[in-house]
Amino acid sequence: MGLKGEHLEAVFSGMRRVRPAFRKLFSLSSDLSDMEVAILGKMVDRGVREVSIRDLYDDLSPIRPSKLTQVTNRLEAKGLIKKERDSRDRRRINVVITRQGRREYERLQEKMRSILYGAIQDLSSEELDLLARSLQIWERALERL
Repeated sequence: MGLKGEHLEAVFSGMRRVRPAFRKLFSLSSDLSDMEVAILGKMVDRGVREVSIRDLYDDLSPIRPSKLTQVTNRLEAKGLIKKERDSRDRRRINVVITRQGRREYERLQEKMRSILYGAIQDLSSEELDLLARSLQIWERALERL
């Protein structure tokens, strides 16, 4: 295995080790699933009130359509979104974030920030800089997926 292979294995191993911590972060912050948070986040972060189911599917692939339906049904049952037929194309279904959904997402973000602060508060300035740069590199590398 060459140098790149060793790096790949180190990155892959690191991803497997931190994934449970991120899941724990979500579970400590909210009773919402990763996918439910992702849907609310896409709407809040984009600054949109509504998005089509098709656009969500395209953004969240590879998710099965049936799974997306289950997740949006749960969000609707919790009062965080509403599903509405598009007035111009009755075949199209739009997801509309509610005020409660926006508040829940913002509350979740604050809770996650608080938990993360507790996790990183003992890191040195150099470690925090390295962590921030590493995440920027991750973001750039994963844009290609």
